[in-house]
Amino acid sequence: MYRFGKLAVGAALVAAGTLAPLVPAVPRAYAEELVPAAADMRIPYHINYDDLTAVLENVVLVTGMSDRGRAPDIKGSLGTRMKAKRNVYTAYEGNRIWLQALEEKKAQEVLTSIRVSLEAIPDNAPLAHFTDAEQIAYWLNLHNVAFLEELVKHSQNSMKKLLYGRGGILDKKLVTVQGVPLSLNDIRFRVVGKRWGNNPLVIYGFYEGIIGSPNIRKEAFTGEELHAQLTANAREFVNSNRGVYLKGGKTVYVSSFYERFEDYFPDFQKDLKAHLLDYVQPGRIKTMVAEARRLDPEVDDWNVTSLRGNTRDYGGALQKNASALTTAIVVAESGGLSPNSSILADSLSTMVRNYSRFSEEQQELLLELNRQRMERTGNIRIEELQEIKSRIEKDGK
Repeated sequence: MYRFGKLAVGAALVAAGTLAPLVPAVPRAYAEELVPAAADMRIPYHINYDDLTAVLENVVLVTGMSDRGRAPDIKGSLGTRMKAKRNVYTAYEGNRIWLQALEEKKAQEVLTSIRVSLEAIPDNAPLAHFTDAEQIAYWLNLHNVAFLEELVKHSQNSMKKLLYGRGGILDKKLVTVQGVPLSLNDIRFRVVGKRWGNNPLVIYGFYEGIIGSPNIRKEAFTGEELHAQLTANAREFVNSNRGVYLKGGKTVYVSSFYERFEDYFPDFQKDLKAHLLDYVQPGRIKTMVAEARRLDPEVDDWNVTSLRGNTRDYGGALQKNASALTTAIVVAESGGLSPNSSILADSLSTMVRNYSRFSEEQQELLLELNRQRMERTGNIRIEELQEIKSRIEKDGK
């Protein structure tokens, strides 16, 4: 229902909770084609994402681990019988983002500049020079920046059609890397999934803008912290109502997010159960997962993760979602977010100006690596995505 392109992921799941053995789940000959032998030398440097972290620090509200509580029902406003729809078991879960600030023109320009900067990295710093963790962090950050850039243009209360309907934003060619136009689904399944799909931990880095998906973090992903960041996202999601939920009986209900990423679980029921048991906290729910005859991926919440709240006030002029109002007040009083979105947009715009992803020392090394490669091949570019481009074009026919 949700997938766009199948993956041929044949490798078994790696040991729980580690990104160390992220070996491409493809034949060796193909892996060597995708990552040329000349790239065997990995540099000990990290790509800098301080600009993206600065944006996220200012617009993301961290809500903490779920207490699996139930939100109160929404009452219709005076003069109308219409009520907003929401999943009361998930409405208070997950981080929130201050989309209003990102809708400012200058803030949108900041997102665009970050996305363009990320797109250009492989031209002068071929990703094959970096570790697997660095490469994964790069693709997750590029995916999430491009998603945010598009989300602020089209965000709406219910995101299902926007994401997965005909012509949804996940299938739009939103980025171009080394001359290859890529959609967010291309990044999810044909880039990250093709090379690292044998470890489903990576799926917790893909932000979908909805409550029923893993958190957007308050900082960018980095190669150094990638494992800890993804593990934290996995534990938070699995141990929330929107990740795993019990209604009684032998069936355990899980997020439809896992169905959307079922290509990362070749034997869906068996592999997903093993994955969940790695992260669910000890207790009744873990026991139920272990004994479950079936995992049913029907839990979802398509409400946008906006700080302004996830319900509309039918028949009234003001937002009456108590949770949203409380959240906004807490954030403003704590200084976590500026109460003036225009001021925040101006400060972000100033911060990212003349930003460099590499230090002078790193740039000198990269120039030398490219010079050596040019002497060997007459071409300083490593066409890491050309096989992917061919596959995408083939799939589109």
